[in-house]
Order: sequence, then structure tokens, then C-alpha cells
Amino acid sequence: MNDPGSAREKLLVAGIDHVFRNGFKVLARGLNITEITERAGVSEKTFYVVFGDKGRYIDELVVALNRAPQRVAHDLQEVLQKSFVETNGDPRQTIRAVCAWDFEQVRQDPATILQLATLVLARDHRGAMKMLRQAYAAYDEAGIQAYQAILARWGATLRAPFTAELMAVTLTALVEGLAIRHLADPEAVPNHLFGNAVIALIGSVVDTGQNHEHIDDVITPLADEIMLTYEVARIDSLPEDPRSAIIAAARAEFAARGYFATTLAHISIRAGVPLSVLKQLFPSKALIVVKALRPQFDELRSKIDDDLALLVAPAVIVKRHLGRLASFAVCNQDFVEAFLMLVAHETATSPEIAVEVRRELDLPSVMTPAIKLGQEHGVFVSTIEAYELSAALTNSLLLRCFTRRDDDAATHAEFIHATCLHGLLSRTNHATPM
Repeated sequence: MNDPGSAREKLLVAGIDHVFRNGFKVLARGLNITEITERAGVSEKTFYVVFGDKGRYIDELVVALNRAPQRVAHDLQEVLQKSFVETNGDPRQTIRAVCAWDFEQVRQDPATILQLATLVLARDHRGAMKMLRQAYAAYDEAGIQAYQAILARWGATLRAPFTAELMAVTLTALVEGLAIRHLADPEAVPNHLFGNAVIALIGSVVDTGQNHEHIDDVITPLADEIMLTYEVARIDSLPEDPRSAIIAAARAEFAARGYFATTLAHISIRAGVPLSVLKQLFPSKALIVVKALRPQFDELRSKIDDDLALLVAPAVIVKRHLGRLASFAVCNQDFVEAFLMLVAHETATSPEIAVEVRRELDLPSVMTPAIKLGQEHGVFVSTIEAYELSAALTNSLLLRCFTRRDDDAATHAEFIHATCLHGLLSRTNHATPM
């Protein structure tokens, strides 16, 4: 009498083998239980004892397609370390050696085709897809650990938007795609192609200078050269509103690569505005930030002025303003962050720029009249200048907006209002601390 556990495994293995060896026949006639039991060397009676019916068998069969891949059994970090030693630390030889090993693993591993079959045959099967995602998660984790270790060894970072996680996903997809193409057309995919492709990718993505660059920066010289050929033609085909186009482009560039890594050339290309025209409208990045935020800044000041004219209580004005300021920071995140960075940096390197920016966008000055009025009425402490109190509140709120990005504007404002205006001491403990 057959052991049910052994029979189950034999029937599942036979089913997978049958599907792959007779795919067209299975597609034309369906899965034949008799052929599967014969291939497994198990009686049909045992088949129905183990699985009950054909439907349950197929249910388990599609899950069984996700066999443990051979490459998961190997420690990628260990393979990398061994290659480092064998290649005397040459990153090019190391990458090629590891890629040759990985490509061979994937090309020969039956799991590569089984995973493809899962996507084709069982994309709507929850259990099968869950196991497939788990398999890919295992690849990713192995890759992440290996890539983080190698970056640390090189003293390098990845250019945005790449991360170790995205690199793991990319390289897994690349090696699997090449392996599948190799199975279909070996001559089209030389064994060294994967290694060469990864060398090219690493050369673009890895930033050994740790300059916090963006992937677009890699082809900046090429892009700039190409864009020069369009410079004259674009003079006659400017956007209808060049200023708005430039501001929108700057927002996108700041979001993608950060304020300091963005150049006027980056903004020019994205906006479709020649660099010469851009510089006529905005001679500096700082001026773009100022012009982008000025309308909202004026609105903040106008609302404070209205509250003062309507004799709203100073404490209420401050609370309202904190809410508006938080909304201003959240809704204009990229420009406000750029504003804070350029003021902090330019104060040391280009004081004249910092002074000009602070003059144009003096955020603490907006709330100062309300705080000064509150001091005159005994609502706020008068031992500190109104402007300094306003600066402390403003800076605390903006800092929180950029360190707690998952919170909404109301949460930011309420936190600063509760801690700064009401203080840290409880009402029953207002004695001078020891």
C-alpha cells in the first residue's frame, strides 16, 4: 500500500512534469489523470484517496509550481566575498564573475520556468501567487544584504531614485528575463551579456562621490549637448507661460533630485525653455523659489492682517496662523524644503543671497504683529522679543513638517500649538524646576 505522503509528492511531481513535457496536449485536451497516475506509478484509486477530486489536485498543483529555487540555497554575500578575493578586489571582474554564476544558476534552475508557469497558469490563484511573492521576497532580501555590503565596502551610495531594494528587483528581473530568452534563443543571449549589462547599470547607478546625485545626472553632458541643437528652434516655440512652466519644472526637479543637485539646465530642459531665456526670467534657483512661494506668503500675511483688523484675540490668531502655515508647508513641500535648505546653506556660503531670500520670504515676520499684540495685553511673555518668539514657533513647525511627513497639516499645527503655546509643564507643576 502506498504511503499517502509519498503518493502526494509523486503525483504533484508527475503533474508538473506532464504539464511541461506535454504542454500543447494539455492545452488541447486538458489534464489527464490517467496519464499522470501512470507517470507517477500510482493507482487512480490512490489519487482520489489522496486528493478527493481533480479540482483539489489542480489547486495543489499550481501551488507546487513554486518549488524552492536553487539560488536561494546559496549565500550571495558569500559568493561576492569569494569573488572579491579571487579577483583581487577588481569590481569589474567581481561583478562579471558573480553575474556569470547567477546567470548559470537561473538558467539551469527548473524554478525559473515554474515561476513563469505560475504567472501564466495561476495568476488568479491566491495561494500560488502568495508563494511566488514570497519567493521573490527571498531573492530581494538576499540581494539587498549583498548590495548594501558591497556599497559599504566601496564607500558609495546609489543615485536617486535607486535604492538597494530597487536594485534587487531590477537585477532579479534582468537575469530572469535574459535566462528565459536564452532558453528560447540561446544565440541571442551570450553568457557574458548579463555581466556586461550589470557593469553598465552599476556604472550609472553607483555614486562613489556620495554627492546625492540623481540617475538623470549620468547623462547630463549628453543631454546638454543634444538640447543645444534645439536651443534656437525653441525660442520660437516657448510655452505660453514660460514663468509658470519654469516654476512647475523646478518643483519637479527639486522633488526628484533635491535643491542643491538641481541646476538651471535641468529646469530648462524639463520646462522646454532655453537656458538663456530662463536666466533672463530667473537669474538664480533661489529666485525661482522666492517667486514660487511669494503668492502664498502674501496670502498668509493678508489673513493675519484681516484677523488683526477684526480684533480676533491674539492667541486665536496665532493658532489659526499655525494651521495655515502648516498647510503652506505641506502643500508646497518641495519649494518650502528648498527655501529652508538654501537659507541655511547660503547664510554661510553666500550671505547676500540668504539676506535677499529672507527679506522676500520673512515667514516669522508674518506672525510677529499678533504676538506683539498679545504681549501688550499680557497674553504672551514679554521677556523675549516678538519676532524671536515668532521665529521659534515658525521654525519648529516647519522642521516638524519635514521630519514627520506622514502627518497632516492639522496634526503638525496642533502639536506645535500644544507644546509651544501651552508649555511642557503641567498646570499643577509650575514651580521652578530643580
